[in-house]
Amino acid sequence: MIDLHIHTNASDGCHTPKEIIELVKEKRLYAFAIADHNSIDSLPEGWRLAQENQLNFFPAVEFDTLYKDYDLHLLAYGIDFTQPDCIAWMEEILQAKIEQTKKRVERLKELGFKIEFEELMEIAGWRQPTGGDYVKALSLHPEGRADPRVRAYIDGERSDSPYLNFYLDWLKAKRPAFVPFKAMEIRRVMERARSLGSALVLAHPSDTPKEYIKELKDSGLDGLEVYTSYHSPVQAQEWLRLGRQLDLIPTAGSDFHGKKVKPKVEMGIECPEEKEMVERLVEKISQRGGKILFSSK
Repeated sequence: MIDLHIHTNASDGCHTPKEIIELVKEKRLYAFAIADHNSIDSLPEGWRLAQENQLNFFPAVEFDTLYKDYDLHLLAYGIDFTQPDCIAWMEEILQAKIEQTKKRVERLKELGFKIEFEELMEIAGWRQPTGGDYVKALSLHPEGRADPRVRAYIDGERSDSPYLNFYLDWLKAKRPAFVPFKAMEIRRVMERARSLGSALVLAHPSDTPKEYIKELKDSGLDGLEVYTSYHSPVQAQEWLRLGRQLDLIPTAGSDFHGKKVKPKVEMGIECPEEKEMVERLVEKISQRGGKILFSSK
């Protein structure tokens, strides 16, 4: 069993790095990756604990990027989070995300929602707000709580996972409050992440046009997340075939956030290619001078 796509509370997950390590040990994962959205905050502690427990660990970041008219998520495995350039880049992204959040709030106001930027950011601790933070901010005032669009996430039909559902319904590409993240054009992100030692994998590509993946392969994409909670077994095989055709490394990641965020997603995926994907990622990261903890024993 393997899981190369795990989130902590450094972005929108529920668990600390220590709690993630305990779950990894409990599941007896062959290898794992912490990959928070646009954040390296959990990687130093994750690295230390993985080293102490002799676990195969890929430090990673899941970048929210833009390609043409699509919001694509790029996994950068082996990123050297100790480099000053990496630390400075994360701060740049945070500031750009805050600007994006201001525009999202304005869009929501135009749509008739009661929400204030300062209140939202206070809830988020002046970090990148999650879908759940938006729901909390929208629920602060009586007129917000009375809005049936908001109630859907409090105790209505979308309350099973308000953190994820609000993002999917309102903030994702092609949704009413979508704001393109132009500071993160995917090819520029790929170039910068590669310079920090990363192997580059497109996360959960279920709704990505296949011609885009071919174009990104030509721009330096290394892999494709084949096994994921977003794909059925049949879909996984379809993406595996495409990855083979394009010579992309197949990877497996649950996109685990914890029960409060994604109650139906468990940590760990079983697949026959797990050793192949780890070995190919290790080779690519080693070639680029990235960071990795791996023992073939």
